[in-house]
Amino acid sequence: MTELLVVVGVIALLVALSVPAVQGAHRAAARASELAAVRQVSQAWLSYATDQQGQLIPGFKSGLPAFEPDGTIIPVDTYGGGVTIAARWPWRLAPYFAGDMRALYVGDHGEYFSSLANGDHGEMLYFASLYPSFAMNTTWVGGDSERMGFQARTLPSGAPNPIARFYVSRLASFVHPQRVSVFVSSRTAATVDGTITSGYFRAESPWFVQSQWAARYDPDDPVSYGNVNARFGDEAVVASADGAVEAVAVETLRDMRRWADQAYEVDYRLTLP
Repeated sequence: MTELLVVVGVIALLVALSVPAVQGAHRAAARASELAAVRQVSQAWLSYATDQQGQLIPGFKSGLPAFEPDGTIIPVDTYGGGVTIAARWPWRLAPYFAGDMRALYVGDHGEYFSSLANGDHGEMLYFASLYPSFAMNTTWVGGDSERMGFQARTLPSGAPNPIARFYVSRLASFVHPQRVSVFVSSRTAATVDGTITSGYFRAESPWFVQSQWAARYDPDDPVSYGNVNARFGDEAVVASADGAVEAVAVETLRDMRRWADQAYEVDYRLTLP
């Protein structure tokens, strides 16, 4: 009996020791897969800019075409509104994935995209544009009409608008492309039932005209860190404007120099006139 208890104890110890190792291996594999996927997304983003003579894809802007997987333009009467779908960047970037959006849905989130693809086509177009695994830094890269982007260059008085171009709109305009984040692992609770999903199209920076992040990352509150998802322990996957990809500690992303090309300090913010 004593020998049996010893054997059982040894087995229990081995299991206890192996579980963290298995979990670590699984996390490393998932991180490697996501790094490969965000590299593909980053290359598509760069290809778009090349085709547009250096103009960056807007993160959120109405009036631009977005495309079905077969290359046809998404009609305005599509579920949720084709105009809304086209305003977001994912389906405007779709041609650079050859119409295959699976690069934007990685890991367990890929099952969500598969369920969309097997359901109503219009709903797939709408929700695929809303919940990609990677969020874009729309405020500071490419522009976002809901974040003070695309303003007139001059004020009604005729004077130059000092915040008309606070974001980078052309690839050649970057001064620090190696540090500015374009895409980042994302999540949101902006869902029909309020549950958290591992994906969202827009990430909010720590600062804009005021603070936007909580004092610390809350795994149960996506808004706490601007929809950034530290889904690899305390790390998120990031693609920078120079095409480099990496997994970084989420606390590193509190530095505004990782978001705004013109930022010169950690808590940089846009100053309104």
